Amino acid sequence: MPPLPVADSPFGMHLSASPATAKAFGPTPGPGADSLRSMTTDTPARPAFVAGLGWGLLAAAIWANYTVLARYAVKAGFSPLDLTLLRFLPGALIMAPFFFRWGWRDLGGIGWRRGLLLTLLAGPGFSLLFMSGFALAPLAHGAVIAPACQMLSGLVLSAWLAHQRWSRESAIGAGFVTLGLLFIGGDGLLHAEGAWTLLGDGLFMLAGISWGLFGALSRRWHVDPLRLTAAVVVLSLALFAPPYLLWADPGGMLRAGAGPIALQVLAQGLGAGLVAVLAYSRAAALLGSGRAGFFGAIVPGAASLIAIPVLGEVPGPLQVAGIGAVVLGLLVAFGAARVLLTRRD
Repeated sequence: MPPLPVADSPFGMHLSASPATAKAFGPTPGPGADSLRSMTTDTPARPAFVAGLGWGLLAAAIWANYTVLARYAVKAGFSPLDLTLLRFLPGALIMAPFFFRWGWRDLGGIGWRRGLLLTLLAGPGFSLLFMSGFALAPLAHGAVIAPACQMLSGLVLSAWLAHQRWSRESAIGAGFVTLGLLFIGGDGLLHAEGAWTLLGDGLFMLAGISWGLFGALSRRWHVDPLRLTAAVVVLSLALFAPPYLLWADPGGMLRAGAGPIALQVLAQGLGAGLVAVLAYSRAAALLGSGRAGFFGAIVPGAASLIAIPVLGEVPGPLQVAGIGAVVLGLLVAFGAARVLLTRRD
């Protein structure tokens, strides 16, 4: 799937867009604090509010189900290598014409050095870390740790690279997120295979940090989101497909059958990577980045609830505490809690 350069993470944490993107898909709020503050007081008209709510809920539903289906695929016999191939193959086929149209010699103006680094962070490396984590740890761990670490690393890297000071909301939100990670880590120690679970948690953590660095660098370099999407998915497939075809064993995926494979293509390559990105971009354009942050924040809790009937994985007390703390921290850090509590005129 396209690895979501339009949003900073697969969990919809924030959005930025270039003038070309805004022209194609409608204006989107910038990442600055002024835009966020303005959205806490300006209330969209009711039709725009309802439409933005619908787009945002669609994005959140897709991302939550994508996380659950990734864990489901691993339990059904798909390997992390299989899921990585399915993640980038559909997006690369869709974006390849644009990639060559915008110019492959300089990656559409991105540059090969920057393009390869961003591909390393958001491409096969991220996917292998994230999918391998699901082979070792429960769904609730992945649904919480990856977005939490993406948020924390994004704050740290923004302060380091862009010299952005932490707001009070960011600091409070980071505190709740850290508390949630401690709850999840404690839950891992209680598992019978605690060492393997903690290893899976570590993979989720690295995946989240990788996305945080990807988001910070793409914002710092002011890279066009659509051109970056094309470059990352095409390069990811070009780099990953040859070694996969030479050395990977697709037996588990093939034994799962055509139905599960098609489901993963839809969930991995089209739903989470394309439809959800566009839906989230519309939600941010209609509601503002502060309100749109709410939809990314509800993904950990929603994914954990969906996992109960789909996977039979019921969160334990520490997992529930961790989910609650991280969701609250994300809501506070991205200003969504303040926006939700702001009285509409």
